[in-house]
Amino acid sequence: MTQTWTATRVHSLRAPAIRFDPVLDLSTGEAFGMAAELPFCFEEGPAFGPARARQPEANAAKWLAERIGEIASYAHEFRHDHRPIIVPSPVAALSNPDTALACDMRVRRTSLCQQEFCLEFTDTAFAGDAADCTSRIAHLRRHGFRVSVDMRKSWQTPIAEGMRLLIDTLRVDARKLDDDDLADACEVAAAAGIMVIAEHASWRDAENFARLGISAAIKPRTDA
Repeated sequence: MTQTWTATRVHSLRAPAIRFDPVLDLSTGEAFGMAAELPFCFEEGPAFGPARARQPEANAAKWLAERIGEIASYAHEFRHDHRPIIVPSPVAALSNPDTALACDMRVRRTSLCQQEFCLEFTDTAFAGDAADCTSRIAHLRRHGFRVSVDMRKSWQTPIAEGMRLLIDTLRVDARKLDDDDLADACEVAAAAGIMVIAEHASWRDAENFARLGISAAIKPRTDA
């Protein structure tokens, strides 16, 4: 397959640019949804000095709700219609009891609905008590949001059995699949019905990825 796909970078005077990349089926090229790439993350900002002293207390729930509002606005304005939208979310937002309600209320002020968003947390967010993590995810799901796990940089936290039914997607780096633990995690996730998405993948490797349960990719490379 030699299809070429390009992401669209959009700009607005209202906020920094947000990038959208389609999530593509490796066997057909069909779009399953898209991933939003934010120009900054919750953890970024002045770490010391007077600027840090002037910063208000960080609120991960409020921050994420605001980003969801911006993403919804961009997606609607520039007609990015693939759903769901994967939204990188701060670890602190998963443990914040106000996150689900804050995001819910923000979505209700847009033209989108909760099911069109997939909140993505790094696997470190699930390093605590398995029952507690499952409860937090279930709370987000009750408000209509999907949940994704980002294992592109770290895959040390196994996905508990009770959590597997609550997670929609798993994102990995194809260049690191020689690690047995990561490969096993992909197989377990796929067996549980979780869509596994690879980055830095090639179209020609689709068959090999399928054996690991990887069925989708973001910005897959075309054959040389």
